[in-house]
Amino acid sequence: MTRAAALEGFETFVDRTAEATRREFSVARALRGTGLGPGGVLVDRLRRNTDALERRVLEPELAAYRERAVEQFRVVLDYVESDDPIEAFEADLLEHDSAVAALSPTVGPDERRTVVEDILARLQRLGDGVAPIVERPETEFWPAVRAAFDREQALSLVETVVPFTGPLRRHREALAFEVRINPDDVLGGPLTGTLPSVSLDYTDEALRAMHHAERRVVHEARADVTERFG
Repeated sequence: MTRAAALEGFETFVDRTAEATRREFSVARALRGTGLGPGGVLVDRLRRNTDALERRVLEPELAAYRERAVEQFRVVLDYVESDDPIEAFEADLLEHDSAVAALSPTVGPDERRTVVEDILARLQRLGDGVAPIVERPETEFWPAVRAAFDREQALSLVETVVPFTGPLRRHREALAFEVRINPDDVLGGPLTGTLPSVSLDYTDEALRAMHHAERRVVHEARADVTERFG
């Protein structure tokens, strides 16, 4: 039994998704609904310096997403290798979950529980989907996939492993992807000290970009399956 093949494949898909999200995400669109009230001068300058905002804000957020996703998948593999239900791993899974990290502080316990149950259901499907790969002796992803599945099963696996935005989109109103922007951190220059910091809510643009990226990576992964299985 080996986890290596499953982890290799998952990291590949996560890296592809993060890169596709970076290409899809529009800083200008994220700023579009930002008002020009307090901090409006900073927002106006950010609109003219989207490269700086992407470098200082978007890239670190994507790096954090990748780290959380991979660490969470390691916990999913713990579930696969055990005889315990997914609920036994709840605390560790949620510690690394992007949706939980983005829950609005106004979300009540009942709504939070609904979100958590949706997340756990997705992670259980993910774990059950990759279990045949974990049971294989191969340490590389595609050899393990070819040994564990036929072509149609491998295509179905792609639809299980890659998508992750379902809970995010279903519980949009419970989420708040926000970042506090300090002028010195993003723009620099001698006059930025006179500008106030602003809070940027980029929830809608993040969900839009991640969903488009997800579908693109699913398409690419299906093409990989077709190539590998002939």
